[in-house]
Amino acid sequence: MERKEAVILRTFQTYRNQYVYDRHTNSIFAVSPVEFEEFKQVERGILPYDKSAVIAKYQKEGMFLPNVVKKLYHPQSEIVEQNAERLLSQLILQVTQQCNLRCAYCAYSGIYEGNRVHSAHHMEIETAKKAIDFFFAHSVDKARVSLGFYGGEPLLEFDLIVKCVEYIKQRNEGKKIQFGLTTNGTLLKGRYAEFLAENEFDIGISLDGSKKEHDACRKFPDGSGSFDIVINHVKELAKRYPDYVKEKVKFFTTVNPYMDLGCVLNYFDSSELIDNRNILFNTMVDVNLKDGVFYQESYYQIKNYEYVRMLFAMTGKLEDRYISRLIVGNVDRIDRLWKSLHQKKALQAVSYQGGPCLPGILRLFVRYDGSFFPCERVNENLDYYKIGSVEDGFYLEQMKTLLNVGKLTEKECKKCWNLRRCLVCSNEIEFHGKEKPFKEDKLNVCHASQEATEFELYQLCVLKEFGYTPKTEVLWV
Repeated sequence: MERKEAVILRTFQTYRNQYVYDRHTNSIFAVSPVEFEEFKQVERGILPYDKSAVIAKYQKEGMFLPNVVKKLYHPQSEIVEQNAERLLSQLILQVTQQCNLRCAYCAYSGIYEGNRVHSAHHMEIETAKKAIDFFFAHSVDKARVSLGFYGGEPLLEFDLIVKCVEYIKQRNEGKKIQFGLTTNGTLLKGRYAEFLAENEFDIGISLDGSKKEHDACRKFPDGSGSFDIVINHVKELAKRYPDYVKEKVKFFTTVNPYMDLGCVLNYFDSSELIDNRNILFNTMVDVNLKDGVFYQESYYQIKNYEYVRMLFAMTGKLEDRYISRLIVGNVDRIDRLWKSLHQKKALQAVSYQGGPCLPGILRLFVRYDGSFFPCERVNENLDYYKIGSVEDGFYLEQMKTLLNVGKLTEKECKKCWNLRRCLVCSNEIEFHGKEKPFKEDKLNVCHASQEATEFELYQLCVLKEFGYTPKTEVLWV
């Protein structure tokens, strides 16, 4: 007898209502208590789906159909070569691996397992030119492209950046080009600032709030803080180029265990120099940390407080201006989740999870020696992430491997209720001491992904119960 495929769903409930998530249509439904109990029996395998009157009712509408997934394969895999040939969007040149600061939480400070540390390696102009030539040759169908400079501290190689910009302008034939870099701000003065402003660079300046909080981590090698230097440079930049600073300069704050988050927020709220709308908060990355990180109790209190204010604002109880920059990204994620859950696209026999981006195509990171990587976030010490070089071009098969990281757990993914909401990227998988990740390594992050999705679905349903609607209203089932 042929084995029947299961109906894959997830049940959960809020204080007010009961809900079911249907993997087949990537949709969520409010159901009656009686229906909910029957759905739970199907979910747990107690009641066969073909014996369920409730399942039969919804199947007439195309929902809760038996599992159709036969193969896990990213739909972009077949056109990787075509896209890599003509559609590159962003080039990031690692002009140096050196930095003039020694920040406590830096990805290259030695606190992350297996990651590189600061070094004297820097990119030669000939390598940069080869990378630029390659990029232009492989972005012929893109009218707008971005070119960024990365470190270490990229302004340590300011002369190289100038030469690259000049060369790019010579090579360009009609494309709209946006330059950008992230800097610690200690060198952002004089001719450096003038050049960046004149070429309309998008600049991200690392600033962790007040002097006390900033200097707790962002120090020079001799232990002295960098706040005074950075803030003086920002003041001078704003004085000389006020419109440029307003439009092109952002401030990146890394939330970390060494800071008092309340003091950071108070500093930005009271600052006349820095517009709150230009502040972007990131949290210290905890993947591959050698030791755990432990935040102050006040950190969790503040996060929870700001989260509650966000919920009030999203349900019309507060004005949007009360949503903190610390947490504003959640609003966009919730809106996007809402919209995706109402598209009701049926699952296909060949399907894939949503996490991996197109390696090297959306952004191509070129290390100082000309090696290609999918982005600046991956561990450059691991050849697993290397997808080519200026000499060899792209390694297409490795690009497809990264794109199809879900193949590691294909059997489990085919049956997982979270398949369509899973956002696991290969960079999240820890595989210390190995050349590549294996099945057990990926499974270690699957549970966390499922928990994150469950929370997001629960959060969305509670918000709806209290009056939330997205920016573009859609029908709620």
